[in-house]
Amino acid sequence: MKKIIVSLASLMLIASMASGQTMMDALTFSQTNYYGTARTMGMGNAVTAIGGDLGSINVNPAGGAVSAYSQFTISTGWSTSSSTSAYAASYDSYDGSANFSGGFENNKTRMTIPNIGMNMYLETGNRSGLLGWNFGFVINRAQTYTSMMSASGLEGHTSMTGALATFANGMPGTILADPDNMFDSQYSWNSICAYDAGLINYKSDAGSFFGSAETVTASGTEYKYEMLGWLRQNIGTTTLGSRNDMVWNFGANIDNRLFLGFSLGIPMINYSYSEYYNEVSQDPADFPVKPEYYSKSKAAYVQGASTYYLGSTYKYNYIADIGGINAKVGVIWLPTNGLRLGAAIQTPTVLSINERWYIDVNSEFQDASQNASSSSPTAEAEYSFRAPYSANFGLAYTLGRSGLISFDYELIDFSVMKFSEIYEDASYSYADPFYRVNRLNNLFCGVQHNLRVGAEIRVLPSLSLRAGYNMSTNPQRHYTDNTGVIVDAAEYDAWFSDFENGTYTLVDGSAAYSKDRVTSISFGAGYSSPGSFYVDIAFRRTSLPDTHYSPYSNYLSHSVGGKVYDIVSPQVRTSNSLFDAVVTFGWRF
Repeated sequence: MKKIIVSLASLMLIASMASGQTMMDALTFSQTNYYGTARTMGMGNAVTAIGGDLGSINVNPAGGAVSAYSQFTISTGWSTSSSTSAYAASYDSYDGSANFSGGFENNKTRMTIPNIGMNMYLETGNRSGLLGWNFGFVINRAQTYTSMMSASGLEGHTSMTGALATFANGMPGTILADPDNMFDSQYSWNSICAYDAGLINYKSDAGSFFGSAETVTASGTEYKYEMLGWLRQNIGTTTLGSRNDMVWNFGANIDNRLFLGFSLGIPMINYSYSEYYNEVSQDPADFPVKPEYYSKSKAAYVQGASTYYLGSTYKYNYIADIGGINAKVGVIWLPTNGLRLGAAIQTPTVLSINERWYIDVNSEFQDASQNASSSSPTAEAEYSFRAPYSANFGLAYTLGRSGLISFDYELIDFSVMKFSEIYEDASYSYADPFYRVNRLNNLFCGVQHNLRVGAEIRVLPSLSLRAGYNMSTNPQRHYTDNTGVIVDAAEYDAWFSDFENGTYTLVDGSAAYSKDRVTSISFGAGYSSPGSFYVDIAFRRTSLPDTHYSPYSNYLSHSVGGKVYDIVSPQVRTSNSLFDAVVTFGWRF
C-alpha cells in the first residue's frame, strides 16, 4: 500500500515547483547571530546598556553617542562549521524507534569580514544639555550560513524512485512525457525530470507509477510495492552565505547621562543551499526493471526493454539574493554612577527576495542505452517578506575603569512573519499563493527569548579580558489535535486541507515550544595603545540543536494484524556547532 506523509525536511524535493517559500526559510532569513567587533563578540554582544563600540550599534543605536571621540574599525576572521551525522535506514514509525549509526564528520571554513565602519563624534560646546552628537556608518555581520552534512547507509525498504513515483500518480502521461511542460509552473518538475530520466515507470494493470528500484506484484485486488534488495544511499547538503547589515546611525549625548540613537538598516543577505541524494544497488539482479513508457504516436503506454537498475542521483540547488530595510531607536541611561540601563526597539524588516533554483536527475541501468539524465530550467521568483520586530533591554554595572558586567534580554516575535507578492495585478482575482506558508508561520512560530551575559576586566592599563554567554530559545511551537496527536508544522502541512476544513482541529491552546536551545560561549582580549590604535581578538563557539533530515518523504505503509504501520524514509541526525574567530583593528581620533 502506498500513501503520502510529507515531512518538513523534504518539502523542497516533493513540492510542485517548490521554491524557498517555506516556514523554515522564513526562520532562516529572520534569525540573527550578531558578530560586530571582537570586543562586542567577546562579551557575548551583551552591549545594550554599554555602547561606545561600533559593534554595539546593531544592538542599540544609542551606543554610537557614548564615546566622546571618533573612531574607525575593521574586523577580519573566519567561521568554521563542524557537523557529525548518523544515518538510520527506514523503520516503523509506530514505536518511533530509529537505529542511527556511523559518524560522518564534516568541517567547512569561510573567511569573514564581520565589521567595518566609522563613527564621527561632534561636540556642541555646551556645558550642559546636548553635549555632542554623532554620525556613523557601519557594516556588521548579523548571521553566517555555513554548514555541510553527509551520510551514507544501506536501505532495504524504500527508495527515492518510489517516492517520486508516488507523487507522479495523477499526472497524465501526455504531461510527463514532454519535458517542455516544466516551463509551466503548474506541473511538478521532480516528477517530469524523474520520468524523463527513467526513474519512474507505469504499471498499466495497477493504474499507477512505481520506482525503478521497486517491483510490483498483485495480491488479490491490491498491488504490493517493494524492494527485493539493498541500496547504498549517499546523502549530503551544503549551505553557504551570510547576512550583513549596513547601518546609518545618528545619536545624541545629553549631559553624559542620557544617550539617544536612531539607525536605518539595510540587511544584505546572500544564501545558497544544495543537496544531493545518490543510491546504488548492491546487487543489480535484485532490481529488475520492466518499464512502460508513454508513446506520443500511439497515445498510450507501451512496453519497453527490460533491464536492471544500477543507481541514480538527484541534485537540488537554490540561490537567494535578499535586500531590505528596517529602523531602530534606542536609549542608554545612567541613573547613578556605575549603573547603566539600555533599551532598543527595531521595526519589522521588509525584505525583497530574488531566488533561483533548479534540479538535476540522472539514472544508470545495466543496459547502458537506457541511461538518461534530465535537468530542469532555472526558475526565478521574486517576492516580499516581512521579518519580525525585536526589542532589546539591557542592564550593566561598571566598576570604574576596572571592568564591567552586563545582562541583555531580547524578544523577537516570529509569528508576524509574512510572505507577499511584490507585484499585484488588481485586474485578476486569485487565491493568495502564500496563504499556506503564512498560515504555518502564524500558527507554529512564536516568541524567541535571547539572554546574553558579558563581562570585561581590565588587568593592565592597556589590556582587558572579556567573556560572554548567549542562550536563545527555539520559536517553533507545537499543539495537540482532537485525536490526541502532537502536531507540528510538518504534520499540519501534510494534512493541511483536513485541518483547515475542520476534520482535525488544534485543541491544545498552550502551543508548547520546542525545548531546543542555541547556546554560545565567547572570550577575548583587547589591547589599547597610549595613542589612538587598539586591537581586539575574540573567539566564540556556538552549539546548535540536532537536526533530522530525510531525503524524501514517507510514502509506504503496511498492515499487520489489522494495524497500519508507516514505513518511514531514511533519516540523518546531525549535531552542529560553529566556531568563530574575529580580530578587530581600530583607531580613535
